[in-house]
Parts: sequence; C-alpha cells; structure tokens
Amino acid sequence: MARFGKILLFLLGVVFLLDLQVRFPERSDRKHPPRLHADEAVQWSLAKDAAGGVPYSVNEDKFHGPALAVATRGVFAARGLAFDDATVADLRRIPFYFFVLLCAVPLCLTGVAWPMRLLAALLLWRGAAGCYFGEYFIQETLLVAGFVWGVLLWLRSAGEARPAWWAGFAGAAFGLALACKVTTAAYLGLFALALVWCARDTLTWRRSAWAAAGALGVGVALQTSLFTDGHGLVAWGHQFVRSFAVASGHADTLPLTNPGYWVAVGVWLALLVVARLLRRGPRSSADAPLVTAVGCFLFHLALPYKTPWLLFLPVCLSLTMVWPLLAEGAWWSRAVGFAGATAFSLVSVANLDEHTATDAHIWNLPEQLSSYRADWQAAHPGRPFYVAIDGGHYWPLPYYLRAFQVGYGDFPAAAQAPVRFLVRTDASAPALPGYRTYSLDLRKGERYWVLLDASVKVNRLPCGPFN
Repeated sequence: MARFGKILLFLLGVVFLLDLQVRFPERSDRKHPPRLHADEAVQWSLAKDAAGGVPYSVNEDKFHGPALAVATRGVFAARGLAFDDATVADLRRIPFYFFVLLCAVPLCLTGVAWPMRLLAALLLWRGAAGCYFGEYFIQETLLVAGFVWGVLLWLRSAGEARPAWWAGFAGAAFGLALACKVTTAAYLGLFALALVWCARDTLTWRRSAWAAAGALGVGVALQTSLFTDGHGLVAWGHQFVRSFAVASGHADTLPLTNPGYWVAVGVWLALLVVARLLRRGPRSSADAPLVTAVGCFLFHLALPYKTPWLLFLPVCLSLTMVWPLLAEGAWWSRAVGFAGATAFSLVSVANLDEHTATDAHIWNLPEQLSSYRADWQAAHPGRPFYVAIDGGHYWPLPYYLRAFQVGYGDFPAAAQAPVRFLVRTDASAPALPGYRTYSLDLRKGERYWVLLDASVKVNRLPCGPFN
C-alpha cells in the first residue's frame, strides 16, 4: 500500500473511533435519547418474546425472519443485558455491527487501487449509504450486509485457488439474508439472472452446489432459531406465499409517499449504466453488481408496495462495489466517480424524509407516567396500576410502556384503567367522568387521547408528550 493509502487508512480509523462516541455515547451523556421507530419496536417485541420462550414462527409477520432476534439474543446474553433494560442505543448496536461489515466491503475489492477502496469505505461510513436507517433495529441492514457480502464472495471465488470454499462462504452470507426477509429469494433470482447474462462462466455446478449448501445451512439454522423452532421453515413458506399478495397490492400495501428519493436513486443508477456503456468492453463478472442493483430497483418500482427501505440494497450495491469498479482507471475517472458518489449521498439525504417517524417528545413519556404512577399508588394503596390501549397502530408504545402493566383492546377492566389511550380521530376530546384528557402525538397520522384518572394531579414535566 502506498503512503497515500496508509494516510487514508489512518484517517478512516480516526473517523471510525470518533463516530463511535457520537453514535453511541454513555447513557448519562445523552439528555434526549433517539426515538425508536414503530418497526423497531415490533422487532424488539418479537426478539423479547423469543428470548422468553415464545417461538418466533408463531408471529404473523408477512416478510421478516428471526435473524435479527437470534443476533440480538446472542449479543444481549454476552453482555448480560435484559430486553426490558435495553435502550434505543443498545438495540441499534446490533445492526450497527453489520453496517460496519457493509462498510468494509470496498476494502475487499480486487482490481481497485487502495486509495479508491478507502475513499469508498469512508464515503459509505460517513454518508450512511445516503440514508438515515442504516443503524435502525430492523432486518434490512442484516439483509443488505449478508447479500452484498454474498455477491462479493461469489465474484471473488472466480479468481481464487479454492473457489468452492469461497462459493460456500458466499452461500452462507446469502443464507443470512434469506433468514432476514423472504424478499431475498427474489433478489437471489435477480442476481442469478445477472450472472447468466454477465458471468455465465462462474456458474459451475460445483460452485453452485457449494453456495446452495452454505445458504441452506445458515438459512435453516437462523430460520429455526438455531434449530429450536422447527416450525420456522413452514412459517417461511407461508411468508413466501403471503408476500405475493402484499407485493401485488392485494394486502397491506404501502403506496409511494416520497418520490424524491426514488427519483434520486433512479437517476444515480442510470448514470452508472451510462458510465458502464461509455467504458465499453465485453460483459464480465464485474458488471453483475450493477445489473443486480438495477434489477432490484426496477423490481420494487414495478410493485405497488413501496417504502424507502426497499432501496437500501440497490443503493448499497452501487456504493460498495459498482462505482469503485467503474471509476478505476485514470485519475480524472476516479475523481469524477468519487464526486458523483458523494453528490448522490448528499442529494439522497436531502430527498429522504423520515418514514413514519416517532414524535420527538415520546422519550419523556415513561418518566412522566412513572411520576404519575407513584402519585396514583400513594393515593390508592393496594390497587393495581395499569394502562389500557384501545386500538390503533400503537407501536412503538409497547417499548416505551414496558415498565408498566399494559392491556390492549377491549378487555373487562379497560374502562376502569388509571391510564387509557384512545385513538384520536378528530379535534373533539372525549369527556369521561373522573378523567382528565390530554393529546399525545405518536407519529404523523397517529394521535391518541390520553385519559388520566383525575383523582391524582398530573405533574407536567418540561417538554412532556402531553398537550
């Protein structure tokens, strides 16, 4: 490695260490913790239930597998951390480890000069792949890390002395992705088509068999929660069937709400295709990541189900592998490539609104209710304190109310609960005898009336969630 490359490597290490302090400070250093997204709270609940002995396969998740739950249980067990004691930062550390692996992909590229590898890794790290959810406690980061590493290891296997071993490791990475989300099956199909078109010579029977063995071994192990949940494979099959109804718009469809981000990603991929055409030359295995990224983008563009998280894979494929490979050559080619990738990261961030973000004041809800509970129990000794939530898309409330006894729906004692959450549909506040009514903004389009037993005075805290 040349001196310039060593300097860049040193700077990358310094930035990495500084970012660790910014992203994951000690608990006492952060007054306002990050807000947990609703989808993160769902994954927290599923992982917590699995740790408590509830098989992951009994949930009705239409897409996701238990990979994140298995990884979280392992890390929390090693740290001696209980799920109810886990902060948002504790949860986000799990996908963060995989995001670090994702940022290391450019460092393992062959045929690319070390300065370009380091610049690509630095851009990916500092730009967070042009998004805000790379460290969210969701399956996508694990899926993308596994899939991108699978693509890299498969392409590396073509030039190694033991290609079968590399193919097996690639399959293992794909197995991780398969246990994250059933949509990975479609991504693997697109990658296979890309190989048929660009690198048919890499698809030997021996390497394909090793890759399949690796994918099955790791995928089955994770899908069955390390062989403790045999029904997990059946659940994956049910997810695969249900996914067609969701993707086709016949069930639980989320329409496009942020076209700017999709346009930015589409333009970026189109520019990469133009750059590849200008370079000319015959198709090769180096073109497979670009073809796969474009295929994944068009796949989701054609289907009615759309969230910005669906584009995490094509974006990361383009930032980890495609642009460094295309930019390799003359100094001006590298400069243009780095400038283009940097511009895309900045533009995509500017066009990416937070998807159903949790309200900023939610962090104060547990503290305020704890204070109210202490006063209520002092006024009503011996009576149980509990919270009743009546309907609505109440996530991430279960995470923030984990210190309380909570009942959901219409249960017998709901009408007598000291604290009641009612879905707010208009501005007319309910007036129930014996309760004071407050408004709680959970997230955009999801608001609640919070009814507190009027026999106890509410001590309002600064920046509290109640209005």
